[in-house]
Amino acid sequence: MPSPPPQSPLSVGIAWAYRVTALGLEFSVPPLLGFLLDRRWESTPVATLVGACLGFAAGLVHLIQLATPGRPGGPPR
Repeated sequence: MPSPPPQSPLSVGIAWAYRVTALGLEFSVPPLLGFLLDRRWESTPVATLVGACLGFAAGLVHLIQLATPGRPGGPPR
């Protein structure tokens, strides 16, 4: 099986910037949506806490996938 063509440093940098941005959004958007729902429904911060827990879980799963060797987007083996 032939090896993939080499990538330019710019394309590697853009790929990592995309990964880090997606990770940051996974951590921050669910609590923000929960906060907005709490304000709209004039409720206690239940939706914010649920959003924070879901965002933390989603971000942590994605972070583990990025750090696992051999997975797409992760470090090489």
